[in-house]
Amino acid sequence: MPGVRLCAELGAAQRCEHESDFASHPTSQATGLTIVNRSSEAIKLYWLDPQGARALYSTIPPGGKVSQESHIGASWVITSRDGHCIGVFNAAPVSIAIF
Repeated sequence: MPGVRLCAELGAAQRCEHESDFASHPTSQATGLTIVNRSSEAIKLYWLDPQGARALYSTIPPGGKVSQESHIGASWVITSRDGHCIGVFNAAPVSIAIF
């Protein structure tokens, strides 16, 4: 799919070990995220608040897609169904596919 980058290409999986370092510091500039779940399991989308704590925004079923409004400087975590980090992402005009 044109314009879609995989988690491994973004280096986001390596960020999981330092998730708390990616607390959100959103600006007023709006952006959005599009997450496509191409895996065989449900995934969860969390916003990291300014203290670095997770706030659940969405559970995305296999084959599902969510478009999430955000702001530049916001950080998001995608996890497995049981909460294991898949990747930490900064809000930017990029599409992400989970396989």
